[in-house]
Amino acid sequence: MWGVQPLRRGAIAITLVACVGLAAAQTGRRVGDTDASAMDETTGSVASPGGRRAELALSDEQRGRIYESVMHISDAPVARAPAPALADALPSGVAMQDLPASVTREIPLVRGHKFVKFDDRIVVVDPASRVVVAMIPRYKLLP
Repeated sequence: MWGVQPLRRGAIAITLVACVGLAAAQTGRRVGDTDASAMDETTGSVASPGGRRAELALSDEQRGRIYESVMHISDAPVARAPAPALADALPSGVAMQDLPASVTREIPLVRGHKFVKFDDRIVVVDPASRVVVAMIPRYKLLP
């Protein structure tokens, strides 16, 4: 392409820039802009009512580590209220517990969060908003 005459090479470059600009104009974005909602869609995150990200991106290994640590806290109460869904607010009457220090050291993403044990799940909660940011199933073995 660069072996063509300089005038023609300039025309090709202008045409390419115009095509990119036209494509960006049709999508309503400038070249280089990032669409946060598209990024959220691809990562599977959930936005809370205030527009903040609600779901923590925890790996299965991290979820397992939280599960093991929380289940070993024998005096952590089991909430008797219906369990909220991911990105829902925890009812005001449900008490939250601190995550074990070993978990917050190992998984910095959960630092500052709390947990609640429910009959069928453990939820990780943002204490400021009381929004559920992670859910870990609690499976019970049948007798």
